[in-house]
Amino acid sequence: MRINKILESSQSNGPGKRFTIWVQGCSIHCSDCINPDTWNFNAGEEKTVEEIVEQIRKTETDSVTITGGEPLDQYREVLKLLKILFTDYNIFLTTGYPYNKSEIFDYVDILVAGPYVDHLYSDKLLWRGSANQQLIYLTERGKQVFEKHKNNIIKAEIFISKKTDNILTTGFSIPEQLVR
Repeated sequence: MRINKILESSQSNGPGKRFTIWVQGCSIHCSDCINPDTWNFNAGEEKTVEEIVEQIRKTETDSVTITGGEPLDQYREVLKLLKILFTDYNIFLTTGYPYNKSEIFDYVDILVAGPYVDHLYSDKLLWRGSANQQLIYLTERGKQVFEKHKNNIIKAEIFISKKTDNILTTGFSIPEQLVR
């Protein structure tokens, strides 16, 4: 899989503490995308599904978010990853594509589907950037995870790398003053 970045512990990329993966590569190119650095299919780092699973299992989380870039542009690899993880981890996946029944969604608990549309932006939305995007609980487990964490929703996080001093602002519906 092509990977843009990984955060082993995030609380703003879905309910609870989550292992968050940004895949590298996106064919959609939403106008005013917050992650245009994820578009190039040749950038990022190549990791095997097995390497990613091993990294996840070394953490103390039971939750994984896959975002991007566009996860469905790496359909086979993401499906393979989800099939391995789904039994033991709750899965949150974001896609710019509209929701259509597909095998991959059999391994997803919470889904955000639809392209980001800048003029429909709102920082009031839960785990979405624009009002047209659907938030869909695909499993009962997804609903339970939301219920467990609904009183502790974190909209944005700022991380500073100890090694490089790089700053990463992450989350959904990040207030514009943090990113623009």
